[in-house]
Amino acid sequence: MTFANPLFLFGTLAAFIPLLVHLFDRRRPRQVPFGAISFVLKSQRRTASRLKLKRLLLYLLRTFILLAVPIALARPQFASAATVAPSRGLAATAVVVDTSLALRWKDGSALFDTARDEAKAAVRELAPEEPATVVACTRSPAAAAPLGFERARLFAALDEVRPGFEAVDLNRCLEVAARALDDSPLPNRRLVLVSAFTQASLHLEVAPPVSTGPKGEKLKPEIVLRDVAKGREELPNRALIDARAEPAPQLGARAWQFTFTVRNDSGEAQKDVELRLEVNGEVVSKGFVDLSPGGTSQKTLSHRFAQGGTVAVTGALEADALIEDDARALVVTVPKELQVLLVNGAPSPQKYKDEAYFTEAALSAPGSPVHAVTRDADAAWREDFSKYDALFLLNVEAPPADVARALAAFVEAGGGLFISVGDHVEPEAWNAAMAQVLPRTLRVVKTAVEPSAPDASSRAARLVQVASAHPVLQPFTGPAREGLLSVRFWRYALFESESGGATAEVLGALDDGAPAFLAARQGKGRVFVFASSVDRDWCDLPIRTAFLPLMQRVAAWLTGTLDERESVRARVGETVALTPEPSQSPAFARAPSGVEVALTPAPDTASVTGGPLPEPGRYEVVDAKGQALPSLAFAATLDPAASDLSRHPVDALSNWFGEDVVKTAGSGGERARTPVWTWLLGLAVLAFFFEGVLLRR
Repeated sequence: MTFANPLFLFGTLAAFIPLLVHLFDRRRPRQVPFGAISFVLKSQRRTASRLKLKRLLLYLLRTFILLAVPIALARPQFASAATVAPSRGLAATAVVVDTSLALRWKDGSALFDTARDEAKAAVRELAPEEPATVVACTRSPAAAAPLGFERARLFAALDEVRPGFEAVDLNRCLEVAARALDDSPLPNRRLVLVSAFTQASLHLEVAPPVSTGPKGEKLKPEIVLRDVAKGREELPNRALIDARAEPAPQLGARAWQFTFTVRNDSGEAQKDVELRLEVNGEVVSKGFVDLSPGGTSQKTLSHRFAQGGTVAVTGALEADALIEDDARALVVTVPKELQVLLVNGAPSPQKYKDEAYFTEAALSAPGSPVHAVTRDADAAWREDFSKYDALFLLNVEAPPADVARALAAFVEAGGGLFISVGDHVEPEAWNAAMAQVLPRTLRVVKTAVEPSAPDASSRAARLVQVASAHPVLQPFTGPAREGLLSVRFWRYALFESESGGATAEVLGALDDGAPAFLAARQGKGRVFVFASSVDRDWCDLPIRTAFLPLMQRVAAWLTGTLDERESVRARVGETVALTPEPSQSPAFARAPSGVEVALTPAPDTASVTGGPLPEPGRYEVVDAKGQALPSLAFAATLDPAASDLSRHPVDALSNWFGEDVVKTAGSGGERARTPVWTWLLGLAVLAFFFEGVLLRR
């Protein structure tokens, strides 16, 4: 038993007052015989035992009142029965407070509220002569403050601790705390661990912490475990642990499908758990998930966007005790509708012989974001190029000088230009008109074999090198690569080795080393040149499986939409790397709660980095002028390991730390304190009441 105000115990001396009154009140009367009252004496003998009992009860009640009041004012408290290990005496103490995601689990109130109360209780229980410090256990714990005797400083430090969104490393935090105790001259050490003891945060396969004594000796600290989960065997939880987004062209233009993975970290099955798909905060689709005990399940929801742009998408489960992992955000860039002008240099009434037939079919396929308009050269030169995102010049004669200047200005301003050759392309005329736009000037047309030759298939030129790292050709790996390498070229243009008006990049080369694909950036725009024709006259690419995705990706690259990356994979607590456009200058990223994360240029790269990211959700990127940069927005997600709230059994913890040094305390342990002073006061009031009843009789 302990007393909050032990001086009040001196008041228990008043309990001798009823005894003294009883002793001094015992007078022996002088007996005088009187025959007339003999019959009264006989009645008195019958009631004497009753009077003695009444006086005894009055004595006991008065004594209890005079004992209960001072003891109650001293505020006694009882600890529960068992203690695993006795205290070693005065000890330097470090209080380690778990701030992992598990502490956000709620059952009425959050576990972290209990953790803070438990930590403060641990500080209050310290003797005045015991120095102490506090360690907030985060993913990367800071060095502990020096040991001190100022309890107000420790309470202030605990008030500043906040729960995080990660699975912390309690082993590392215990090591930091043990190092903080090394400077104490006291021979004893104590570590108070306030935690939910989840398996994701505390790893029992490594050695427990030790401290260093005043003489350099290794000391095994006393361990006090304060379980904020109050002995629960499990903390039931379900979580969205993964989300993937991908286009769904089979559902139409700008249609996407989102696949969510849900995990059930409890021992009970869960049926018909609602899963919502939210776009910019609005629910657009719902589904239901069945979860087996400890199992995972996947659910796919789809949505067709009305227009392109950067969109925040969130998958959200029904809320449970840990709501932070019930949602998972993505930022996807939905391609906008691209306006493309196809300039047909060799129209034909027979579709399969028309120069633009295969290209128009590829760009207008279901799910394609391209809206293609086909014109012959005469009509196309009268068009306003500024209405289009890209121009495709398909086997077109060299344009007039004024059109050539308009095409160059179109590219400089940010437009995309695709050029394919053919019978109507004269190298000298094209070099004279379009030298400032061509990645490399044309030299001659080479014939590898006549298409009608019997051995044309074996003698045709083929692609042997493909720049798979380039955005246009990234999908062409593995089996898809064969779709390009199997193309047969009968005729193709050769280029000069030196560049023209732009720096050229060879994306594909034939077996004789001649470039098949050339790409270049010109001003704000881009140029892509195909060394053969897009009909079947010079090659068979249009009838290969690679043609459709190749043309669509070329159009997307020319307009810059291929660079609109998928959702950046960023995790809470880690750094993020973003690649802005040359015209962008991002300054910071704004978290969902409004916290600003500074972005700094990465050395020797064009990217910027920022972090650690403080919370999950969508982050908005802002430049130095305060303008939002939607194309750089990203989402941060939780580590799935942090959502696993499986707990260590108490026996396993005792065995790991060593049963000789472990004891438990707190609301879930052995020293849960039970105040009894209120009961004493209540009983004293009842005793006073019964004393009055006895006096009236």
